[in-house]
Amino acid sequence: MKFLTPVAITDSMLVSSSIAETDHPAWNAATAYAVGARVVLASTHSIYQRLVAGTSAQSPDVDAANWIRIGPTNRWCMFDRATGTLSTATDSITVTIAPGMVRGIALLDITGNSVTVTMTNGGTTVYSRTVSLNTGYGVNDWDTYFFNDIVRKSTVVLTDLPPYSAGQITVTVNGSGPVSIGTVAAGSVFTVGRSRFGMSLGIIDYSVKTTDAYGATTVTQRAFAKRMTVPVVVNAIDVDEVSRRLALIRATPVVWIASTSYDQSIVYGFFKEFAIDVAYPEFSNCSLTIEGLS
Repeated sequence: MKFLTPVAITDSMLVSSSIAETDHPAWNAATAYAVGARVVLASTHSIYQRLVAGTSAQSPDVDAANWIRIGPTNRWCMFDRATGTLSTATDSITVTIAPGMVRGIALLDITGNSVTVTMTNGGTTVYSRTVSLNTGYGVNDWDTYFFNDIVRKSTVVLTDLPPYSAGQITVTVNGSGPVSIGTVAAGSVFTVGRSRFGMSLGIIDYSVKTTDAYGATTVTQRAFAKRMTVPVVVNAIDVDEVSRRLALIRATPVVWIASTSYDQSIVYGFFKEFAIDVAYPEFSNCSLTIEGLS
């Protein structure tokens, strides 16, 4: 069981991106906007929508009377440290970041055929890994190979990046059609202990079902969040440090990695509770309940 604490990607850390920040026209103080018009504010990498027709000298990010923020631009969706927003493109996405010294990277909610992660330091390639997103699930013979739907992974986590403070990481998602990345999280990696069999994986669904007096049922689909409970073995010498590290990240969203064998056991969110049972002289049993962002 590990967790990755993401670094907040700033303007200075984004070296390059194949996605242009041209979702809508750039905001202009002299332009008279109609109600519902949308603009891009480059300083916040956000999209704003006009609430009242007219002009205003104030920037949309400080003018709540006239503008409402809709969300991040397409280029910055992958860096907004939230779920549910996707950076999208056709056929490929390539971004290069310089996040400082990190040991891991998590790519969540990916759509595509493959992902390549490369790190360079001073112009020299020090790490390169390509991961196919084709799981091969359900392909048992030639008939299923040609006619079954392709089942793809949506999560890639790498925790063996070399520690270069000036390293630049390039992420490329390739596909044949629409591709997307929901979250790029790079940061330090801490090992809590060894995940045991018996973990519980599931979701919390926030959809609402209502039934009127005549028995007619209406379902309002809303967001959902991953949830998992993981039994972990912690070495006796690590108990105090594990407790301290977990306390430090309370109310902080991190990427939890219970097992790289299952996408469902990689959750971006918070720990809801943890308990350590000091059961034996050599090791202790820890139980972690993780609730993902919706």
